[in-house]
Amino acid sequence: MRCLLPVVAAASVLLTGGGSAVGQDVPDRVAQVSMVGVTIKLDSQNGSGQTGTATLTPVGNKTQVVLKMTGAPADAQPAHIHEGSCAALNPASAIPLQNVVDGRSITVLDMPIKQVMAGGVVNVQKSTEDVKTYVACGDLKSNR
Repeated sequence: MRCLLPVVAAASVLLTGGGSAVGQDVPDRVAQVSMVGVTIKLDSQNGSGQTGTATLTPVGNKTQVVLKMTGAPADAQPAHIHEGSCAALNPASAIPLQNVVDGRSITVLDMPIKQVMAGGVVNVQKSTEDVKTYVACGDLKSNR
């Protein structure tokens, strides 16, 4: 019985996020999963100078989407997953994401990652007042 105590203690530290063996840097330890997610590069659009990544991670039948932007303002920027490609985006947003604030956004979608990846692109817009100006985009379909 005494031999099991150190093993149980080590496992509980890892499961509560106390160890780094679980993997990626996930803000606030929102999700710890055994299956590796997908990271999409977000390229600057319309001379914004804003770039970043979108990391999609499966969480059971849900998907966590973490956006990390550089060069982003402190103000809220809408973000969505759209159909199409960055070169030919369908402006009707398919899946809304949490606004990017201070360069960060975390959304948990109630759909599996395979369905999210079929969406087309991750897109960030200039501001809540100027949603027609796209500042960053990353194609999902080319990353399957």
